[in-house]
Amino acid sequence: MPRILLDRSPTGVEHYVHIGDRELVLEEFTPTKVEKLIVDEANRLRGLDQRRGSALRHAATVPIILYQAWRKEWREKYSDKWEWRTFLAMKLNSADYAYLRTGVRRL
Repeated sequence: MPRILLDRSPTGVEHYVHIGDRELVLEEFTPTKVEKLIVDEANRLRGLDQRRGSALRHAATVPIILYQAWRKEWREKYSDKWEWRTFLAMKLNSADYAYLRTGVRRL
C-alpha cells in the first residue's frame, strides 16, 4: 500500500495517507525524541553555508534504524538492480525523506 505524506506541522507531527485497493487510511505520526533531535540537527546544518565547490559536503542526517531498514530493503529487493549508493540517493531524494537532507537540494 503506497504511503503519501500529506503535511508536516511545525512541531514535527506528520500526516500520511495509505492508498489500498478499496480503502484510504489516514495516519498521524509523531516522531520520537531521538528522531526530533535528528531533525533539529538537520535543520541546523541546513542553515550553515556549505560551499558549492567543495568536494565534501554534509548531505543528510539519517537515523541508524532507518538506515538499517533501507539497507535491508535494498539487500532483499534491489541489490540486483541498483548499487547501494544509487538506492540511498533515491531514498534521500524522495519527498518523504526531504526533512533529512541538510546541504544540497538533490543528491
